[in-house]
Amino acid sequence: MNKQKATGILLYPRFSEYELSVLLSVLSQGGKKVIYLGLDHEPVKGEAGLPCIPETSINLIDLKTIDSLILPGVDDFKHLVNHEELSAFLKKANDQKRLIGAISSAPYLLSMSGLLDHKKYTTGLTFEQRRFLGTFNEKNYSSSNVVIDKNMITAKGSAFIEFAFGFGDLLNLNYNKDWYIQ
Repeated sequence: MNKQKATGILLYPRFSEYELSVLLSVLSQGGKKVIYLGLDHEPVKGEAGLPCIPETSINLIDLKTIDSLILPGVDDFKHLVNHEELSAFLKKANDQKRLIGAISSAPYLLSMSGLLDHKKYTTGLTFEQRRFLGTFNEKNYSSSNVVIDKNMITAKGSAFIEFAFGFGDLLNLNYNKDWYIQ
C-alpha cells in the first residue's frame, strides 16, 4: 500500500499563526496530509495565544513519512537561537528529498543550521537583525517577497498568501487560488 507523505508543520512557542492560515487551507484543499511537530511533546501557544498540541516531536518523527516541512515565523525567537536539537533536525531533513518552507523570521532557523549558506533567500528580518545574528550570507539575500531556490522557499511574513501558493504549487497541489484573492 502506497501511503501519502505528509507536510510537517513545526510548532514552537510564539509561532505566528496567521502565517500558516492560508497555507493550511491550501494543503487541505489539495488533500495533503499534515503532521504537527513540536520541539518536544509539550503544548505550545502561538503569538496570538492559540494553544496547540504537537502530534509528535522533532526527535521522534520518522523523516520518511514527510516530503515537506514548514517553519512559521516567530515574534520572539530567543528560545530558538542556537537550538542544537532543532538545528540537527533541520540538517537531517535537508537531504534534497524534502521541500522546506520558512517564512518571516524562520529563515533564521535555516541560517543557524547552515542551510542558507549557498541558497538565495528572503526574510522579514532587517539587515541590522541579520547582521546581529551573524549567520546569514548577505550575498544571497533578496528583497523579494518570496524566493524559491531548489528545495527551499522563503518569504516575508506579509507575503503569507504568496508563500502558501508557492508551497502548494511546488507540491503540485490542486487548489483554488480565487478562494483567497479577488
